[in-house]
Amino acid sequence: MNWIAKIFMALLGLAFLVALLFGVACYTVYATLRWLLTGRKPQVVLVWQQFSAMRQNFKQGGFRAGPSQGFEGPRGHHSAHDDQVVDVEVREVVEDAPRLPPRKPG
Repeated sequence: MNWIAKIFMALLGLAFLVALLFGVACYTVYATLRWLLTGRKPQVVLVWQQFSAMRQNFKQGGFRAGPSQGFEGPRGHHSAHDDQVVDVEVREVVEDAPRLPPRKPG
């Protein structure tokens, strides 16, 4: 009876593996067709390109990415100010500072 359970579990695992491979194949066909028709690269390709750029950058001596790898800031350019880190900006707290009036419901 034990061998029947082993065969059943093996067949169940094989069916899961076939279903998983079929799903990956369907996604690959869909992503490739969408890439060809719209020109938008699949997310997997974009992530892989970023990973390869980071790996290449690490081989060249560190984690910092330069503009050649395509990791620009939110404005798309770098400046000397981007390399500075500011933890805290000091300003005086005044107790008698003017406050906003409380909001009235309604």
